[in-house]
Amino acid sequence: MQIRIFDVEHGGCALVTTDNGKHLLIDSGHNSTTGWRPSVYLLQQGIHSLERVIITNMDEDHASDLHRLRNTVRIDSIYRNPTVSAEAIRYLKGQDQVGPGIDALADMMTTFTDSLPAVPDLGGITFDFFWNSYPYDFEDENNLSIVCILRYPSLNVCFPGDMEVAGWRKLWERQDFRDAMSNIQVLVASHHGRMNGCCPELYEYGWKPQVTIISDSGIQYATQETRAWYRARTHGITLNNEFRRVITTRRDGRISIIATPEQAGLQVGG
Repeated sequence: MQIRIFDVEHGGCALVTTDNGKHLLIDSGHNSTTGWRPSVYLLQQGIHSLERVIITNMDEDHASDLHRLRNTVRIDSIYRNPTVSAEAIRYLKGQDQVGPGIDALADMMTTFTDSLPAVPDLGGITFDFFWNSYPYDFEDENNLSIVCILRYPSLNVCFPGDMEVAGWRKLWERQDFRDAMSNIQVLVASHHGRMNGCCPELYEYGWKPQVTIISDSGIQYATQETRAWYRARTHGITLNNEFRRVITTRRDGRISIIATPEQAGLQVGG
């Protein structure tokens, strides 16, 4: 099993390749500086279909290539916060704030009517999903992110979208969520490492991931100001003969996690 977390600047995009040859995409952001797009990359890799696309946050930086992606590869299912309808996301964004990726997402919401279809064989991978409800819990896109936990025999990875502290705390009220977070080895930092995604309660029972990954770009929105905060709450690993707790796409470029049922490893660059 392989997870490739791409450098899409202040956005998100990760490709999961299963042991039985299926492909899943977690977010579909692109890199506006280099021109890298998942819609182009997948075809270059000979990938013409995606078992599912998971959109963790309904902001453009998590979906900016979705309008191209839907026209270049077959997408079997799309996952997002199921309590937010197409009409609701257009209302929340405002018509002048709906970019082409979010516009495609809203359109696909009306096509893929089942947010959680029957689960296919994903070669040993399973998922846990958690979300806050619209409009009862929150009415902002960040706290309506879907927290996606990928599970594999040797690895558990959390992709939390842009969840902010208030949203984390609401989910933390649930025992099943606290249990699910207790054995995460890799945390992709919420909201690209911004301080409003740093929730101390997640760590209050002594849990620490082995490594924290931040998908970010150059210094903006204070995304680099939380590295010390995450380092203090991460065990760390040895990577390329260097002890690292926090890895960023800004510094390290593409990040690859390669796992067998017995063990997992991490690579950067390339």
